[in-house]
Amino acid sequence: MAERAGVPTDIAEFEQALAECVAIAGRAMPDSPMLSIVLCRDGEIPTVACSDSVAELLDGLQRATGQGPVLDVIRDGGPVTSDDLRAESRWPRFSAAAGQVRGVHCEPLESAGVLLGVLTLYASRPGGFADETWTAMRVTAAHVGVLFRAALDVARMREVAGQLKEALTTRGVIDQALGIVMAQRRCTARQAFELLRQISQDRNVKVHQIAASIVEKVSGEPPLRSRFEEPPQKTSG
Repeated sequence: MAERAGVPTDIAEFEQALAECVAIAGRAMPDSPMLSIVLCRDGEIPTVACSDSVAELLDGLQRATGQGPVLDVIRDGGPVTSDDLRAESRWPRFSAAAGQVRGVHCEPLESAGVLLGVLTLYASRPGGFADETWTAMRVTAAHVGVLFRAALDVARMREVAGQLKEALTTRGVIDQALGIVMAQRRCTARQAFELLRQISQDRNVKVHQIAASIVEKVSGEPPLRSRFEEPPQKTSG
């Protein structure tokens, strides 16, 4: 079974970019196949982009029947092609229900050797695809891997930014608690912080929450958290 990547579920920009890739690739293919992209996500393979609703229905048909070229790619990791579904014996239930669709090609979408999903081309005529279509398909598949890495980088940057924001807004409370511990224990700031960290681990509570409880116990009221303001956005022109 092919190794699959966990595609983040909160990257709307990634799925929007996939939809644009499908639209651009479709215009570059002279035989006008129907295109779809499914992603490996949370144990499922939803269709996240398609050039035609029929393509999405055909993806769903494979999920419903439990057989088809998309599922073969997910299982084995290699590309799968059929020049004529009516003469196809590998997926009898899918082929029988595919209607007027005759040709199909499924290309694995990968990033760093890990399977992300599948790009599928459906054709209404048998006999394969034009050379220009194969070229556009391979270029599109390669671009999806690049988009995925960029989307992951954006997600990681957002996570780090969130952690930094949390640190900045809780720093004042932690400093107050450190001062209280240092005065009570007659210890250094490092020793006071190590004590807070140890209590945090023992209770499975964040350090800033431990600090807030110390400040509230001494002062009699909850501490005021310092306000974090987002930096102004640059404007062009």
